[in-house]
Amino acid sequence: MFQTALFLLCSVAVLHSGAETVPTSSSIDTNSLVASSTENTNQPTNGTTIFSSSVTPIPTETTSVMPTPTTTPTPVPTPEIGKWIVNETNETCIIVKMAVQFNVTYITTDHKSDFLVLDLPVNETQVKGVCGASKDIEQNITISWLTTPNSTTQNNLTLHFRKNITKNQYSLHDLQVDLAPENFPHLTNSSMSFEHRSNQFTTGLSNSYRCLKIQTLNLTKEDNKTVGEIKVSNLQFQAFHSGSATSFGFAEDCAFDTPDIVPIAVGCALALLVVIVLIAYLVGRRRSQARGYLSM
Repeated sequence: MFQTALFLLCSVAVLHSGAETVPTSSSIDTNSLVASSTENTNQPTNGTTIFSSSVTPIPTETTSVMPTPTTTPTPVPTPEIGKWIVNETNETCIIVKMAVQFNVTYITTDHKSDFLVLDLPVNETQVKGVCGASKDIEQNITISWLTTPNSTTQNNLTLHFRKNITKNQYSLHDLQVDLAPENFPHLTNSSMSFEHRSNQFTTGLSNSYRCLKIQTLNLTKEDNKTVGEIKVSNLQFQAFHSGSATSFGFAEDCAFDTPDIVPIAVGCALALLVVIVLIAYLVGRRRSQARGYLSM
C-alpha cells in the first residue's frame, strides 16, 4: 500500500516538471502581438493595402443665401413746359406758360385703392377760352387733349381768373380738371372731375405772375373731399391782357411774396420792445426818485 502511494506521488512530480518546460500557445507575449499589429496597420503587407480605422469627417456643403435685390422705384419724369394763348378778335387776353402734373387717387370697381399720375402734354392740345368785355371781372382758359388717338372723350384743364377792381388786382380764382375714362382702366366707362377753389397767385393788373418753384394745389371732388393734387412748376401767366402781343408784361415773382405771418411777427416784436422800454423807464424813474428822497 505504501509503495503504491509513493509511485503516484513520483508520477505527479514528473508530469508537473514537464508542463513547465513545454511552451504553450497561451504563453505568447500579447504585447508583442499588439506592437506588430500596430506596425502592420501603417505599412502595406504583400501588396495589400490595410485601411486605418480612423474616419475622416466629410465636409458639409454650406449654401450661401443671396440677398434679395431691393427694387428702387422709378422716379416720375419732370413734365414739359408748354405755352397756351387765348385770342379773341385779334386781341390776346390770356397767356399761360407752365408744366403740370396730376396725381389723383380713386377706388376701383373691386373696391381697391389705385392712383393715377398724368402729365399735361405740350403738343396736340387744343385751347379755347373767354375773354369777355373789358368790364367783365372773369376770364378763363381751357386746355384739352386726348389720352390716346382713338379716345372719344377729351381731358380738360380749365383756369378761371377773377379781377378785383377795387384793389386793381387779379388772381387765379379756381381750376377744374376733367379726366377721360381711358385714364382709369379699373373703372367702367367713368370719367372723373376734380376742382380747386381758392384764390391763388394774386398780382396787379397789366402785370404777369411768375413762380418757378413747384406749387402744389389740392384737388377735391363734389363732396369737398381731397382725392389728389396738381403740381404746377415754371409757372407764368397773365390774364386781362390787352393788345395783340403774346409776350408777358412785368412779372411779379413769387420769391418776393411775403407770408402773412411775417408782418404779424414783426408787429408783435415791436410791441414787446415798446413794453420793455416802458418798463425800464418806469423802473429807472422810481430809483431816481428814491435816491432824491435819501439825499434829503
